[in-house]
Amino acid sequence: MAKTKAMAEKLHNKWAWFLALGVLLLLFGFAVIIFPVAGTFAVEILFGIILLFAGLTQVVLAFQARKWGGFLFTLLAGLLYLVVGLLFLVYPLQGAITLTLLLGLALVIGGIFKVALAFKIKPDIYWEWLTFDGILSLILGALVLGGWPSDAVWVIGLLFGIDLLFSGLSHLMIAFAAKYAGHK
Repeated sequence: MAKTKAMAEKLHNKWAWFLALGVLLLLFGFAVIIFPVAGTFAVEILFGIILLFAGLTQVVLAFQARKWGGFLFTLLAGLLYLVVGLLFLVYPLQGAITLTLLLGLALVIGGIFKVALAFKIKPDIYWEWLTFDGILSLILGALVLGGWPSDAVWVIGLLFGIDLLFSGLSHLMIAFAAKYAGHK
């Protein structure tokens, strides 16, 4: 508790920035939740752009360090990123479908790992929370995969909007804690 109070006191002069960011994230979160299809395609296009730049950078690096023994693998990885990034940008619907499938699989596999870890550490403290987290991931993954591919156009947008909403709320809480820490 003392650590939290000390951190809030350090942030006291910056509380308005946290407040502004929290409000902005809340607004974006609500907008994406209201328009989840637009959110899905925004995430998918951003992912495509990131892959495109990562691929381009990796291809350039491969040629810059041509004498290095990893030239071929670096070049191939870069070309793969470039092609996948371009495919996401040229075919955004198929990209959204693919990302949704990957998200569902990641949630299911991550949930399995969390539950397995929880049972591995079972006598230790808080293993129940890890089990709960794992089961929740499994359920969310099953819901995503159960609605795939027809729900692919809105699932990522909705989840992204919810994430933005909770990020906004957490930043608001940090702002208020920082603001009032200086008054105590």
